[in-house]
Amino acid sequence: MKMKELTEREAFNKAAVYCSRSEHCISEVCEKLRQWGVSDAEVQQRIVHQLQDESYIDESRFCRAFAHDKFHFNRWGRQKIAMYLSQKRLPSAFIEEALQEIGADESLQAAKELLAAKLPSVKAGNGYELYVKLMRFAAGRGIEVDVARQAIRQLVDELPDE
Repeated sequence: MKMKELTEREAFNKAAVYCSRSEHCISEVCEKLRQWGVSDAEVQQRIVHQLQDESYIDESRFCRAFAHDKFHFNRWGRQKIAMYLSQKRLPSAFIEEALQEIGADESLQAAKELLAAKLPSVKAGNGYELYVKLMRFAAGRGIEVDVARQAIRQLVDELPDE
């Protein structure tokens, strides 16, 4: 069964509802429009411009909200957040602005908490092996190398001597 073709007005209304439920960037909205059968690039652009004019889409706001949520709720590091946002074709100035809102102290504290939680489950024969495994885990979470190194150093200093 073939879907009914949406008019431009219907597509705009549907996109406005989509954008009002949560923050979305232009690439996500364009993908939704394609899924809904709006394949004409000019129509997509008009809809996106109208959504921007009416403040349904604000890529700077999207970057800030995304970075905040992924950092605080998913415990992603700044590198992973930056990579994901750049894959969404967002301007680097917006990405940098969003990452600036995550302070260095806050980033270090989050890394330290994440690595401290991981530490008991790490099986390592010696200190070097422990360091490598924790660094690999931190890299997978998108934590910058210098922040991970500093967090590991602080964790090791706090460990009781055996």
